[in-house]
Amino acid sequence: MSVQGSENRKKLVIYLDELEQALVQYDESSDTLYINLSDEEADEVLLLENNMVVRVKEGRIIGLTVLELSRRVKEV
Repeated sequence: MSVQGSENRKKLVIYLDELEQALVQYDESSDTLYINLSDEEADEVLLLENNMVVRVKEGRIIGLTVLELSRRVKEV
């Protein structure tokens, strides 16, 4: 997975086997979705232009936060 930074590009990796252990939580009051792949402390936290937050540890994605989720999800 590549992430466009403000001035540079970074290559980040998400391991599919970590998805099996993912903790997914939704906070209705803040309309925020949290996907945690690890309880490790992040080396770096990136705020993407689309209001997503990516937590990174040693080049691996360990968590994603999706802000304003309801604006992104189409109702079924």
